[in-house]
Amino acid sequence: MRLWSYAARGAVASLALVAVVAVVAIPATAWGQEETVRFASVGGITDAPLYLADEFGFFKEAGLKVEMQRMTSAPNLMTAVATNQLDAAGISITPGLFSSIQQGMNLRIVGDKQSLRPGLSATRLVIRSDLAKANEPEDMKVLKGKTIAVSSKASSVYMLLEKLLKKHDMSFSDINVVELAYPNMLPAFSTKAIDGAIDLEPFLSQALQTGAAKVVSDLSEFVPAEGGTIVPIVYSEDFARKTGPARAFLKAYLRGVRVYNDAFVEGKGKQKVIEIIARYAKVKPEVVADGFPAGLDPNQRVSVEFLGELQSFFVQQKFLRTPIDIEKIVDPSFAEAAVKDLGTYK
Repeated sequence: MRLWSYAARGAVASLALVAVVAVVAIPATAWGQEETVRFASVGGITDAPLYLADEFGFFKEAGLKVEMQRMTSAPNLMTAVATNQLDAAGISITPGLFSSIQQGMNLRIVGDKQSLRPGLSATRLVIRSDLAKANEPEDMKVLKGKTIAVSSKASSVYMLLEKLLKKHDMSFSDINVVELAYPNMLPAFSTKAIDGAIDLEPFLSQALQTGAAKVVSDLSEFVPAEGGTIVPIVYSEDFARKTGPARAFLKAYLRGVRVYNDAFVEGKGKQKVIEIIARYAKVKPEVVADGFPAGLDPNQRVSVEFLGELQSFFVQQKFLRTPIDIEKIVDPSFAEAAVKDLGTYK
């Protein structure tokens, strides 16, 4: 895979030919040479735009070499970006993201790495199959007094669960909420230790395919019309100041996002895209094909309104002491520049 290691492309007959290949391989850029961009995330299928941007040569055309890293948690990612160990990262929206900025960490939210959008949501509330009824209202009645698992209460999914409960005249006091890691949700369904869960791909599809659970809601009705970003693309302050490479990265990434949307929304080249994502993510193609695709905004919009709702919820739940001015950390200039060059995706 070129994203992590660019292999030699065939034998060469002479030093002259090597020189020619080298000149051709490095695109002309405003900064004169290939720029290395250090990017990290927790990994998985939602890195699809990076996989596609690499596979189709979008990063190379932009004069970039992307070094991909894996980190296990949002706090580690935030620290690495704030201390310039990373140039960019996909970081979940948690109270820690807001509090880190209060503590002086210089981070900029510049784009969308995963969002909930109508028809595109890889995060859904599911109910144990033996409890499931005919529709959402009946399923929610069944869940009253039952145990529902979430990955963390200090997360966007906990707020979305509250919104769904309110829709059905319920509150957290009507259920028992437990924190459980995504890989442990399916075993917990099997032993009936939990009755419902907000699950995430690929664990979501596994629970459905085994017959352990059924979908109650995709939760997308509780986000703004343009979608609700739950994992943004975050730049370090130093990288954001490198205007040329920073813009080039987001533009190449956006091209990957659009290939993804063409495949999963419009059906264009879908099988090829599935195979590419599966190869890079090191999963079987069926895992990608059979799962619910995540939302990825093809114009890289990040809703300040939705981030404000999340922040208010975190303060209300006492996960965060005081709010920050969100507009000061959301920088849409890189996405706007990319959309200006590529046109608005409709």
